[in-house]
Amino acid sequence: MKSFLVAAAIPALGVGVGAAEAKPSSCSLVIAERDVFDGTCDFNSDPDGSFRLTYAGQNYFVYVNVVEPGSAKGYWNGWTQESRAHDDLGTLTREEKDPACWSNGYARVCAR
Repeated sequence: MKSFLVAAAIPALGVGVGAAEAKPSSCSLVIAERDVFDGTCDFNSDPDGSFRLTYAGQNYFVYVNVVEPGSAKGYWNGWTQESRAHDDLGTLTREEKDPACWSNGYARVCAR
């Protein structure tokens, strides 16, 4: 009976657990004072505040992974537009003046 209950519960766990549907967002990414993109992105977020942006105009994307409130690690797919977010942007801090943006001295990621 236990194995039946476990097997029956597994499909139920999958409901609502999958990736959230992307939403259009106004977004920008600046790296080393160079604009990578500024326009419309697909925005996907997680309950902890982490998010991913995929720029609609080119093949760039960036991940902001929240480590603790106000602090995140950033990664993007690089100038060569690789298929994975392998370039480290370092630790990003949520901006007080503009909470839609996360930045450090090297990179700034914004999603509205």
